[in-house]
Amino acid sequence: MNEQDSGHVEIYALRLKEHAVRDIESAYVRFADLVSAEVADKWRDGIQETIAGLAYNPRRYPRAPENFQREVRQIVYRRAGSKVAYRILFIVTGESEDSSDAPTVTILHVRHASSRPVTRTQARQIETEE
Repeated sequence: MNEQDSGHVEIYALRLKEHAVRDIESAYVRFADLVSAEVADKWRDGIQETIAGLAYNPRRYPRAPENFQREVRQIVYRRAGSKVAYRILFIVTGESEDSSDAPTVTILHVRHASSRPVTRTQARQIETEE
């Protein structure tokens, strides 16, 4: 964790782009339709908890393997006991001392882990979409 001399732990603000919100909603509906509302609820609660955990030391997670123009990182979320995994793609901003922005983690995209890698065109769309 980012600790300063005072022992203060840096807490990052969390922001979800609209695309990521739609990704989560779409996966939730798919789980509810294919399995059950209860499983969908547990999945959504778990992915929200995972995203909340990014408020602390988000740089501990690796860079996404795709060719993004920015430093996009990823965390893989899998509900306990499930084979289904989702990749959460995010960026970290506002860390430099000369930045006027607060340190922030922005969730760009959530996708099934078995999906094909993000194409260059998709990467540009994901990075620029507000």
